[in-house]
Amino acid sequence: MSGIFHKLYDIVRKHHEIPRWYQHCRVSNNFGDRTVEPLLMDKDMSDERREQITVYNFQAETPFGWTRPECLKSLDALSKIAQHHLADGSLKGGTFAIDSGSTWWAALQEVYVAPEMEKRASDGKKKTGGLEYSKANLMVNGALSWIKKQGVFLIVTHQKKQDWAKDGPIPGQFSPRMNSKVPYIVEVRLDLQKLCSTCGSQTCESSQNHVGRRHVGRIAKFGRNTKLEGTVLENVTFELIYLLYMGEAFPDPERIKP
Repeated sequence: MSGIFHKLYDIVRKHHEIPRWYQHCRVSNNFGDRTVEPLLMDKDMSDERREQITVYNFQAETPFGWTRPECLKSLDALSKIAQHHLADGSLKGGTFAIDSGSTWWAALQEVYVAPEMEKRASDGKKKTGGLEYSKANLMVNGALSWIKKQGVFLIVTHQKKQDWAKDGPIPGQFSPRMNSKVPYIVEVRLDLQKLCSTCGSQTCESSQNHVGRRHVGRIAKFGRNTKLEGTVLENVTFELIYLLYMGEAFPDPERIKP
């Protein structure tokens, strides 16, 4: 890498590998709290394919977690990375991923929402509700829309949280931690689930004969054909989603081979 990216920020570390489930990516930006390294040992990925992929890791610099300056640095870095890889059109037809859009959204809130709330509180003013989120919402809307317009496939992942009712947690019901604008910007939303192979539960805690787990994806949104919404798919892949959405196979399968 040249120029600005050699000295970008200490919290950005470059790798040439990615987890298997989105190994068709070209550029992945990992905001996740997990470390990517254990997921990088894919023996089926060729060296040539691996060299075509760049992963940036955004992580806290200390055990005390993310600070506001680190959040600001990560957002600035992501902007520069997007400009570097996308602005000249060289990534057209490739895939740009933000892995943990939940943490990305948390960083945006820390930088653009929290200071407004703190200022109003110190001035003794009332909260203004949605107005305090307006700049962060515009950042999400503008950034994701700009990336989509560069002719690339955009993937944004999110963590999920347990849904609660007045009497406690709702068994098997979870919601993504994400900005409210995201569902309207993306064309396809998948709820990825890990189910018990025996009883099919997401929250199985049985210790007797309930061995094994299977991974499925429930289509939560499908912009081109809403009749598919609610469908549960086994072994979800980029090729399958492309086929369902476009009605034909991906035109260059060699590009997305491991």
